Amino acid sequence: MIEIIKEKPLKSTTRVEGLLVRVTGGEWYAITKYQPSRNPWFGRAVKSTSTGRIDFNSNAIFVKRYARAPELEELKTILVDVLNGAEAPQDKPSF
Repeated sequence: MIEIIKEKPLKSTTRVEGLLVRVTGGEWYAITKYQPSRNPWFGRAVKSTSTGRIDFNSNAIFVKRYARAPELEELKTILVDVLNGAEAPQDKPSF
């Protein structure tokens, strides 16, 4: 069973808020919440380095749409569930 063993705040110069989490097995993930212009809120998780660098061309582990800003605790729970075999939500913003 995969669990979160370490977390630290994600440093960002944009309006994106989030956490870096390390899971059992040593992989790092960036969990972020953001609101693109003229869109609802989104929460997502993507593979990351320990410094928070992500590859924007890589596929997100999950992307979920929210009416209000999601709580980071909820996003952490979704990440752990998806890594343990649950179906990943894949909502996309409309640009």
